[in-house]
Amino acid sequence: MRRLAAFVPVLLDFGVPTLGYFVLHALGMSDVWALTVAGSATAAVTAVNTARSRKVDLFGILVAAELTASIALAVWTRDPRLVLARTGIYLVIFGAVLVWSGASGRPMTYPSARPMATKGDPVRGQAYTAVWDNSVEFRRIHVRLSVAIGVVMIAYAILRLAIIFTASSVAQAVWAQEIPGTVMLVVVLGLIRLNVPKLRRIVDAEQEKLVGPDLQLVTR
Repeated sequence: MRRLAAFVPVLLDFGVPTLGYFVLHALGMSDVWALTVAGSATAAVTAVNTARSRKVDLFGILVAAELTASIALAVWTRDPRLVLARTGIYLVIFGAVLVWSGASGRPMTYPSARPMATKGDPVRGQAYTAVWDNSVEFRRIHVRLSVAIGVVMIAYAILRLAIIFTASSVAQAVWAQEIPGTVMLVVVLGLIRLNVPKLRRIVDAEQEKLVGPDLQLVTR
């Protein structure tokens, strides 16, 4: 259940904007503002959480930029397709950052996975930090994972933009883009699930070096 709970925000990020658009549009809100309000809901929550934690990271900066761009597009362009397209542009940027981080040898998946990998355990955290320097395989897996997720996100973003600007209506574009979006989500989760057991075994081995096999069994 804890693993499923970790993905709830991701699932909401896909479902809330689509459902929110149709509900707000049915209530009489224009396409532009229905898309803006529904699409900015999860971004606003992320921005508030970032402000509360007083910790600004790259993800928080990108989300804040998306929220700002969404409102600016709604006010200045009045074009619902451009408002809808801003998430595709955001995904291209975020995907490119993931690819770049992996290619440069500092994959974003490594720090991002720390909370779930260590679960606040200081010994586990120490092992997770040490394993980066001590295991070539661990680094290689994270590099491949970061690049692969980035490429998948960019491919989906390009397809999403194509759907938005070729669909016969805004409503059709809203629901049609969710089909490849669901596929992208399944692929990304599949990539993560495929690599997690390998990464866990490597961290387990590093932790055993630090505390010994008997104590490690106690701390799990």
